[in-house]
Amino acid sequence: MQTDLKKKVLIAGSKGAIGRALSLKYEEMGWQVLRLSRSENSDLTVNLSEDSSVAVVVDFFTGKTCPDLIINCCGLLHDSQNMPEKQLDELNTNWLQKSFQVNLNTHVNLAKAVDKVADSSKSFTWVSLSAMIGSITDNRLGGWYSYRISKASLNMFIKTLSIEWKRKNKQNRAFVIHPGTTKSTMSSPFNVRKDKLYEPGLTAERIISVIESTETEANGQFYNWNGANLLW
Repeated sequence: MQTDLKKKVLIAGSKGAIGRALSLKYEEMGWQVLRLSRSENSDLTVNLSEDSSVAVVVDFFTGKTCPDLIINCCGLLHDSQNMPEKQLDELNTNWLQKSFQVNLNTHVNLAKAVDKVADSSKSFTWVSLSAMIGSITDNRLGGWYSYRISKASLNMFIKTLSIEWKRKNKQNRAFVIHPGTTKSTMSSPFNVRKDKLYEPGLTAERIISVIESTETEANGQFYNWNGANLLW
């Protein structure tokens, strides 16, 4: 099969555990996989948290067709100096801003680029990996301020975006998936029960299953890894 006849998927955050697993799964399925990462050795190396990334992505797609599927895996929970806050006194506005840069801006900037290169006569699917902890309704434990706030903002962004893109093509889909706690650098500092910690390959299979088992009704929805609807 020639490359230009293959379905095309763009995976942002392709160097992370879930992004790598998704890339491999889609290649096995015969898709053309475009890897986007801020790390080198990607098809497109760019930092999506920066506004300048929009023009870089648009330039990359000049003369190319928009992908059939875009999966944005970009996200941040902690780093070497910052862990999830347990109480208000631990909330640092600099870290909150960093959380927004990675958990929200990376999705906003890529969406802006896709919006510029997409042909309204051809539909596409957009999936953002978010987190159940970003659900306002489901928040019963508190804490984890920066992560909760930035993920809730991402959820609202995708919900709003889904309405606009639906107007441009009724077959467009933009929705959010909670992938489940996956074995990765993000989950490594936490003592997660073995039966609640999933291998990246299994997580990728579940994400693909949700994408393939839903149609246009998925637009604007918030899904769990098992396909169940989550509360906003």
